Amino acid sequence: QKVVSQRKDVDSMGEVISATTRFARQGGKSVEFLSKARVLLAEAQQCRQEGDLVLALEYAYQAALRTAGAVFASSPEAARKRPPRGAWERLRLVGDEAADWADELSTYSRVRSRAASGLDVALSDGMVDKFMARVGEFLSEAEEGAGWFPAVA
Repeated sequence: QKVVSQRKDVDSMGEVISATTRFARQGGKSVEFLSKARVLLAEAQQCRQEGDLVLALEYAYQAALRTAGAVFASSPEAARKRPPRGAWERLRLVGDEAADWADELSTYSRVRSRAASGLDVALSDGMVDKFMARVGEFLSEAEEGAGWFPAVA
């Protein structure tokens, strides 16, 4: 659901553009990904409070993926003609610190997949809490514009 500004501006080509379009040029996909990640992490926290560890893990994992997408989208690597398909593989291209995040957060992929499929997985409060906390740290670093990630928010 996009809110389009009533105010219109004219760019150098004489084309009418909205303020929303102009903002998107400045932050683009990264801002959108970070915004979605923040909402997903809030959903994860709500599910965790309600005791639904499977959904909490799922939403937190989705938040981590969106954050990885934001980091990649704002990096020079995003201009590659054929980037890897997976979010974690793309994140590893950004740099060493980003690769460390990819290595850590991707370890939850199998647990998340098995839990979402209804397979027997031993989810503990502590494991889900730790994962959600780490995703929150990753998201905060991305939003704050850590040295390995240009500020977009």
